[in-house]
Amino acid sequence: MEVMISKKKLSWLYHLIIKRDIIGPIEKMKYGHIGNNTILYKTSITDNEKLITIGDNTTILRGTRLQLYTKQSNAAASITIGNNCYIGYNNSFLAGGKIIIEDNVLMASNILISSENHSMDPEDKDYYMDQPLSCADVKICEGTWIGEKVCILPGVTIGKKCIIGAASIVTHSIPDYCIAAGNPARVIKQYDFEQHKWIKVVK
Repeated sequence: MEVMISKKKLSWLYHLIIKRDIIGPIEKMKYGHIGNNTILYKTSITDNEKLITIGDNTTILRGTRLQLYTKQSNAAASITIGNNCYIGYNNSFLAGGKIIIEDNVLMASNILISSENHSMDPEDKDYYMDQPLSCADVKICEGTWIGEKVCILPGVTIGKKCIIGAASIVTHSIPDYCIAAGNPARVIKQYDFEQHKWIKVVK
């Protein structure tokens, strides 16, 4: 009798057998939720795991930093990662507010997503490192692709099926079906469903 094994199951078995530094069932219990067939490597820094939820069939590779600033922030800090996401090496999620990654998001490596920042008042008696955090939620909508070394700053929403070019710094929200790049990132193309192609945005 022929036994069929899905591609997702084969991937999970590969990481389990060959790559032995993925977290096991006992460590998974520390988290708010980790879904079925999800592969999470041991992270470089993780705290407040109960405020982290990860969906099904998601892969998060080595060197990930999942850090929540619950004491320094007066916002509701949490990290939510959806189903069928692929997140590369050495990515940092710094949550003072919420960080929400929807389903089917592809992320390269060395990416920073932050929903917190230090206050920047030079007249404050405290130095920047000791000033209160300024927090605003970040959301990356379904199907988006984030390139290598991108920085996504507090308060940003990136729309559905967007592409963010490598090394971009995203300071403002990006509409659905757009390609954005640069420092600061700006929309350079938007998909036209009538013409069935990407159209250059002229500003």
